[in-house]
Amino acid sequence: MQLQLPTSKAEFNIEEAAHILDLSASELRSLLIRHVLDEPEGIRNLPKMRFQPAGLVMLSLVSGTSQG
Repeated sequence: MQLQLPTSKAEFNIEEAAHILDLSASELRSLLIRHVLDEPEGIRNLPKMRFQPAGLVMLSLVSGTSQG
């Protein structure tokens, strides 16, 4: 799937980011916990996280959703 980033926004919440990455919010949370976040501080901040387009591109590479 080709990653389609909306051009009207500069940042996205976890639900929006999951939708863009074609993942469920739970799948994105699991991906972040496995590959990005430090415990326990990062996990506590998970609900407040916002994602910029460059971060979504990197997450798409990690998750395998960037395949065209």
